Amino acid sequence: MSARGHKWLIVRAATAAWQRFWHEAKAIPAEAWRRWASTLAVGLGLCALIMFVTTRWAMTSESLQVWDERTLIVVTQRFPMSFDKGVTWQSPGNLLGMMPVVVAFAALTSWFARPLIAATTVATYVLQFAIVWVGWGLWNRDRPDLIADGLAAPGLHSFPSGHAFVITTVYGLLFYLWFRASRSWLERLLVVLFALVWIGLISASRLVLGAHWPSDVIAGLAIAPLWLVVVIVAITRAEAYIQQKR
Repeated sequence: MSARGHKWLIVRAATAAWQRFWHEAKAIPAEAWRRWASTLAVGLGLCALIMFVTTRWAMTSESLQVWDERTLIVVTQRFPMSFDKGVTWQSPGNLLGMMPVVVAFAALTSWFARPLIAATTVATYVLQFAIVWVGWGLWNRDRPDLIADGLAAPGLHSFPSGHAFVITTVYGLLFYLWFRASRSWLERLLVVLFALVWIGLISASRLVLGAHWPSDVIAGLAIAPLWLVVVIVAITRAEAYIQQKR
């Protein structure tokens, strides 16, 4: 099949998924969507406030930079991951690279008549930027140059780690949906272990590459679960209302 034919199929599939989403979304009571949206709005504000306070504290901490420099050297020397492996492991957590994951999952859940989950997946990814940008906007922290002369450190604000934040929220949501869909305690245990290893290795790769200070990654991993809880509560409230009306 030609490239033009592939593009035509992609457009047709995307159009069909959108139509299915819109049709199923209209079948959900407006009050359920209102509860979903209001939960996200309040939670987003609270997470942004926590990010603001955390960033202001980090900016004024006199000992943080010294601790970060010492800890980064220790991590890169002792953590069993090479620089080359770090390049590989960071890829699944790239902010732009995760877009296909989000789009594909949203399209699939739309096609299988799960518009609430599809909308939540997209909202989780898009709105997390607003929280991260609070930290980036407040503090133009320089990236480390201690590892490979800063070769893998992009010229962007360092605090907090966008990788750590987005993988915890987006992958965390996917793992949560897998966890609650399973009826096997063994499978649920494996989901939790896999989630911890997956998120942990991607986060560690940012330190191995010298792309972030340790406190950048810690801040991302500490605040991201709060946003994950918000989106889970939003789904739960909406689904609970839908069940009441059935």
